[in-house]
Amino acid sequence: MERLSVSVAFHGAKYCWMNGNVVETKDALVSAMEPIHLGIFEGIKAYVEGDVLGRGRLNIFQWKPHVDRLWRSAVICGLKIPYTKDELLEATRNTIKENGFETNVYIQPRIWPRAESPEDVHVVIPVWAFNTVLGKENPRFSMKRRFTISSWRRIASDALPPQAKTWANYGNSALAMREAARLHYDGAIFLDNRGFVSEGTGACIMTVRDGKVVTPPVSASILESVTRATLLEILPDDLGIPVEVRDVTRMELYASDETFLCGTGWEITPIISIDDIALGEEYPGAVTKRVAGYYAEILAGKVEKHRKRLTPTI
Repeated sequence: MERLSVSVAFHGAKYCWMNGNVVETKDALVSAMEPIHLGIFEGIKAYVEGDVLGRGRLNIFQWKPHVDRLWRSAVICGLKIPYTKDELLEATRNTIKENGFETNVYIQPRIWPRAESPEDVHVVIPVWAFNTVLGKENPRFSMKRRFTISSWRRIASDALPPQAKTWANYGNSALAMREAARLHYDGAIFLDNRGFVSEGTGACIMTVRDGKVVTPPVSASILESVTRATLLEILPDDLGIPVEVRDVTRMELYASDETFLCGTGWEITPIISIDDIALGEEYPGAVTKRVAGYYAEILAGKVEKHRKRLTPTI
């Protein structure tokens, strides 16, 4: 039977964890008949202690909320994870150690039913190094990113569960990203089935008006984002920035002073325009820069009150 690699070899990680063991990525093979469309996954990052742009000891950001979401996704999709949360943490640590990583690491637990026994699942944890967009001296943060409102609507909760992190949901995102690329934009923003702003193709969206951060509610078909939840807590409590969770119209998004994406993958990423309508007079905006700077300090372990959000990899 033809075999299909489930690894992320193109990212350069030599080892991943699969079904109980650390194995070479090239050997993480399953049948090409696997029902991967029924799978779930999680996106988690580990950052360097002291400097998100440096090298050294790594801490996983928000391990518990991420793995809790993985378990919720499993319940929604009818999957049973055959390991404990602590066992997955140890597996992740061992995989990072075997790869010898000393720079920022992306961690992506993947779970899907086995073809020969749908009641059982494969559990794979690939890891790979990534380049952050954060950091005062990082030119990637200030890149001018042009986004568009996608003609594809965000999936409704009575069609697929947008609050769960499932591979099937990302077919929706892939179509929107392909459309944006074809139209020469850097990314896309979804509207929900009611016509309100939902999220980006792989991150939640926050807009700034008169110094206040506004973001769509979970009922707007968004993923229950760990990063979004973190920001909703720290923005008012630590930075004194008021936040409002409510429906956002397309016109309101166009008229915003600033807009940025937030999520594990996108971190804090500013957007310069939407449908070629420039957002505000300064780019990146003052609020976005302040949020990104403080978020980077938390990830690097520089904010003592938030060290509880960090889990060492050693």
